[in-house]
Amino acid sequence: MSLIPLLRLPVAALPILFLFLSGCAHNRVDLSPYTPQGAIPGASAMQRPFVVAPLADHRFRFFEYAPTGMVDTVGWGEGTGTLYTPQNIPNHVTTALVTQFRSYGMSVSYDPNVRCRIGGTRAHPVVKVTGTVQGLVLCGSILDYQFELDHPRVIFGFISTLDMAAGASLSAQASLHLFLVRARSGRILWEGVESSSREKGGIHPPHLKRQAVAYLDKTLSRVLAKTARAMSGATE
Repeated sequence: MSLIPLLRLPVAALPILFLFLSGCAHNRVDLSPYTPQGAIPGASAMQRPFVVAPLADHRFRFFEYAPTGMVDTVGWGEGTGTLYTPQNIPNHVTTALVTQFRSYGMSVSYDPNVRCRIGGTRAHPVVKVTGTVQGLVLCGSILDYQFELDHPRVIFGFISTLDMAAGASLSAQASLHLFLVRARSGRILWEGVESSSREKGGIHPPHLKRQAVAYLDKTLSRVLAKTARAMSGATE
């Protein structure tokens, strides 16, 4: 926005403008680098090497294999409104998957130039892999990755009661729809939808949004553990 129009605003309008900008700042949240979680609970990792393709963003689309129109939305809640992130959510989740699987001891590499086009029907999906790749490819989409942070607040001018009192509640949901396929033939060796949903109350300030982001990624780690266990049974 140019500074010239701002300078022309009536003096009485400036507090309203600053309050609007302050509200926008409250609705931003940064995703932290993903921290891998230990070993796979109760299972051994698949040892065959595979390549991970960038995950598509199908959040809020319910198996329609279509991109979302809410690309930067990561959370919302009573008192917090809709929360946005400047980070790329599909890149964050894909990188988390690769980081976690490497921590499990799986032979996995990431190639952002590989693409998977998923078509067909829900009962009979068809996957076409493009890019310079051979062997096995893990691809798919993010069906859910969001948190809800409820904490009623009151705003007095530029001061918000968010992070000033206890009583917040937090929930998080994550879900991935993945395919392990042979790159050349597109043959699907394994398909799975793994999900996790968690919630807890009594969240205490400060840094409620930072706590919400950490809780969301811990929920994602549960999905990745389920995925790794399920993939270990993939057969030719």
